[in-house]
Amino acid sequence: MIQRIQTLYLLLSGLLMLIPLFLPVLAVVVPDLGAVYRMGSAGMESPDGSRSILYSTWALFGLNILIPILSFVGIFLYNKRGLQMRVTMFNLILKAGFYALLAFYVLQFQGSLDAVSEISIRPWVAVPLVCMILDYLAHRGIAIDDRTIRYMDRLR
Repeated sequence: MIQRIQTLYLLLSGLLMLIPLFLPVLAVVVPDLGAVYRMGSAGMESPDGSRSILYSTWALFGLNILIPILSFVGIFLYNKRGLQMRVTMFNLILKAGFYALLAFYVLQFQGSLDAVSEISIRPWVAVPLVCMILDYLAHRGIAIDDRTIRYMDRLR
């Protein structure tokens, strides 16, 4: 199980997706008010530093919990390569949905502000993109293993 490179890809993908769970992925800067609202998975934090949540993003939080769980479940499906490939592809689609949901929440929050605001992107927002690449590499490795085993069965 661990000797397969796709297992390492899935493990790294799952561990990396824990980063946006705890760190803010972007900030909305309102120059008129002099306020910086930080956005993490749990929601938009107040600018006064009290870390209280002003705008809740529970769907993003749930998605950010589900993605690492599916990565770790995919690791243990090594005997069922077809299901493992489907779980990996579904996880890749969920990561694209993470970006779509993040954009939705930012646009919705910006619309609720009366002042003009700008978005300051943190480096952690690129983590799901890196994980999408790792998921693709894992899917490709699983498909190669599947083809190899089918070829070996045909030779017997």
